[in-house]
Amino acid sequence: MIFDEISYMKKSTLHYLFVAVAGLTPGLLPLNILAAPDDLFETDQGSSTIFKFTPVGAKSTFATGLGGPFGLAVDRFGNVFEANFNTGMIFKFTPAGVKSTFASGLNGPVALAFDASGNLFAADAVANIIFKFTPAGVKSTFASGLNGPTALAFDASGNLFEADHGSNKIFKFTPAGVKTTFALGLQGPFGLTFDAGSLFESDAGSGTIIKFTAAGVKSTFASGLNTPTGLAFDASGNLFEADQASGTIFKFTPAGAKSTFASGLNQPSGLAFEPPTAQLTNISTRASVQTGQSVTIAGFILTGTDLKQVVVRGLGPTLTQFGVSGALADPTLQMVDSTGKTIFINDNWKDTNQAGIEATGLAPPNDLESAIRIALQPGNYTAILSGKNNTTGVGLVEVYDITTAAFAELTNVSTRGFVGTDQNVMIGGFITAGGNGVTEVVVRGLGPTLTQFGVSGALADPALNLVDSNGNIVRGNNNWKDTQQAAIQATGLAPPNDLEAAILATVAAGRYTAILSGNGGGTGIGLVEIYKLR
Repeated sequence: MIFDEISYMKKSTLHYLFVAVAGLTPGLLPLNILAAPDDLFETDQGSSTIFKFTPVGAKSTFATGLGGPFGLAVDRFGNVFEANFNTGMIFKFTPAGVKSTFASGLNGPVALAFDASGNLFAADAVANIIFKFTPAGVKSTFASGLNGPTALAFDASGNLFEADHGSNKIFKFTPAGVKTTFALGLQGPFGLTFDAGSLFESDAGSGTIIKFTAAGVKSTFASGLNTPTGLAFDASGNLFEADQASGTIFKFTPAGAKSTFASGLNQPSGLAFEPPTAQLTNISTRASVQTGQSVTIAGFILTGTDLKQVVVRGLGPTLTQFGVSGALADPTLQMVDSTGKTIFINDNWKDTNQAGIEATGLAPPNDLESAIRIALQPGNYTAILSGKNNTTGVGLVEVYDITTAAFAELTNVSTRGFVGTDQNVMIGGFITAGGNGVTEVVVRGLGPTLTQFGVSGALADPALNLVDSNGNIVRGNNNWKDTQQAAIQATGLAPPNDLEAAILATVAAGRYTAILSGNGGGTGIGLVEIYKLR
């Protein structure tokens, strides 16, 4: 096997082994300008180059002069990270191609993968170690004692899968680092990637791509390949494979139909797609604010590693300027963390931190309205909007990200409240901006599920419309299985009840509104949710 003698070889000899075992002439074997969503990056080891391909296959040079480029990974900002085997370095390239050294002093970095918090994991095939790097570059050992690790991939639950080339196995590591054997008896595993919960593995020795279910059930997805190495899925579920020996990138539809995407390459292998990198800079919900269980409760999730500065606002009187009748006269806000602890309360926004709120440019227009400026660790939070002295009316709860450069972001808002009719339907809004201007979201409208959590008077049959800033309906849905059933199920966010609504959409930068109503004019307590997938 390629890595049988890795402990006794210098890296220059290891390069020869890579290609000699594959039956190639000696050379460098790869493994894994401004980019757009679904642009494909490829490490061309024979030419020491990273190429970029548009979705229609137009090729350009992204970076040159590398030394043994292997694995690739792209972070949520669109920065491209490359494992440079010859020099023992990991290079970072901005979306514009500006190069810097992210890490050095490694023995033989081969594969890279990011977890959901933005930590970079690197497989060092010479040291037989998986290293973990924080976004700031702080290095630690995640796993050791491996046998030629050549590929890394995370599942939706944060488990890390590693292709152990020397032992012909795939190992699975929990987020805490607990190791188990996921698959064995392979023939030169060299690439890994996930799609819809299934793991795909390029088996270089057998010339096949093998598919594993979450339970480990194995099947052959494609065969007859010539040293398959890197694998990557695009947003449409097509699988791309770097065919190292033939100098080709092949494309497979979800059904397995094969076509040539690019040819004439020089030992291609590492593949990575540019993801949508726009962020949710604002999330908000307008609803009829009642009392008791029918106050408006907005939960939001921050993911990442950095502190995030946010401004949370509760508006009422201002809504009258936009033709809303029955606006909440005197809103109050309560902020609660994931343990249920109240971390901040505000009635009138000038009562606390007036100067800090004004400095953001997000001071509420009316002195009776509420606002909180706060720095939060990544986690789950709840903003409770109610009326002072149990008053009721139409109110707006908003969360603004005011530190978009921090390595943390808003990824979900879930607002529970009373869904009425006409202007008293529930309206969830979000703004996307930055990055390459594209965001993939799932929007859900729940009702019947709430009864499982002791909520009485739940909305019996929710309906959803997703509307852009021009008032155009991007997509509508009543019962989630009516449209996009398979795609929604693949996200892991399918509503529990068939009468509930869900929409999956990839949207350009801008302002969007999710309108939750009752099918046929029904009313009740509902939940509108916006999830940022990528």
